[in-house]
Amino acid sequence: MSFLFGVRARRSALLAAMAAACAPAYCQSPLTLAEALRLAQTNAPGASALNAAARGARELAVSASQLPDPVLRAGVDNLPVNGPDAWSLDRDFMTMRRVGVMQEYVSSAKRTVLQERGEREARRFEAEAEMSRSEIRTEVAINWYDRLFAMRTEQLQQTLAQEIAMQRRAAEAQVAGGKASAAEVLAIDALLVQSRDRVIAARRQQQIAIAKLARWLGDDAARPPAGDEALPRDADVAALPEHDLHNIAHLRALAGQVDVADAEVDVAEQNRSPNWSWEVSYAVRGPAYSNMISIGVSVPLPIFRGERQDRELAARLAQRDQARDQLADARRRHASEFNAMRIEWLALRERQQQLESTLLPIVGQRVQALLAAYGSGQQNLTAVLEARRAEVDAKVQVLELERDSARMWARLRYTYLEGEGGKP
Repeated sequence: MSFLFGVRARRSALLAAMAAACAPAYCQSPLTLAEALRLAQTNAPGASALNAAARGARELAVSASQLPDPVLRAGVDNLPVNGPDAWSLDRDFMTMRRVGVMQEYVSSAKRTVLQERGEREARRFEAEAEMSRSEIRTEVAINWYDRLFAMRTEQLQQTLAQEIAMQRRAAEAQVAGGKASAAEVLAIDALLVQSRDRVIAARRQQQIAIAKLARWLGDDAARPPAGDEALPRDADVAALPEHDLHNIAHLRALAGQVDVADAEVDVAEQNRSPNWSWEVSYAVRGPAYSNMISIGVSVPLPIFRGERQDRELAARLAQRDQARDQLADARRRHASEFNAMRIEWLALRERQQQLESTLLPIVGQRVQALLAAYGSGQQNLTAVLEARRAEVDAKVQVLELERDSARMWARLRYTYLEGEGGKP
């Protein structure tokens, strides 16, 4: 019965599985992880929006460094409304047609802190844009790995389903010849249904991954993944030092919030000193009277500073404390998560290696032993196929561990081990 799991049968089943999974939209050039990441970076509207916000903040920073626009003032003073000179602009000596300019003065120190606040807001938006790109890289890599391992799982399950289908035809012939029972055929039918169900489940996993990738990749999400992304060695991950937490995109964004809060405190302190304004006007009276000029200065009186400016400063100080505490908490959380991920990675790899070195040889030898017993008439075909399914299940279990390792590596790599712009 060497034909049962012969090389030709397995090859034809594998080709059939690939053909079934390869719809016209899928049968394109393979998509590497590096290309998927590059495509996602060029199609990330969230990051682009934050970059636009940074440009806007810088434009506002330049505007904040300038004095306010002067104000043109024109009017008529002391216009009579009754008597013989009513509504006359030139008969009463007190009536004046006035035109002037008023300028609010903002101190250079205040304009400097306003400009610095705008610059810090721009840097915060840029840090948030990089955090968005880091999250995109992580999500794209995770879904790319999900699709890759779902495709490999489907191929294994499709191969098994093809083998069971071929042996079912052989079992029917044996029933007709009286060498097998109908119950044995029904048992094989049950195995076949279960195998096909697992093929469908693996295809659905691929479709889900494609749907998630389409957010960033568009039509390229349908391209089959190229399994060329090697995972790091266990020793390299185990030897990772305590990471420089300042290089994490999320912490850079939170640090940007602290910088903005510091700038808001500086602005609030400057606002305790009010802006003042000056005005010059020229007044024209009737031809019998002299024209006049007026010069004036206006200064707000902060007589309720304790209830206004000091309250604003206290609020800004509290917001700065909030930003600092959030940053400190995030640093602790990331340090804990980084170490937990490294431990989990090593555990996943250890389990995978143990199954590859112990379980896979055992289930393979069991298949061979039952196949030999079946050839000598000591076992039925159902037992052989059950053993073959157990072998495929063990291989799928190894694939799932490898997939979980790849997902964990994606989080480690793109959240903790790569700096700005995705460069290690």
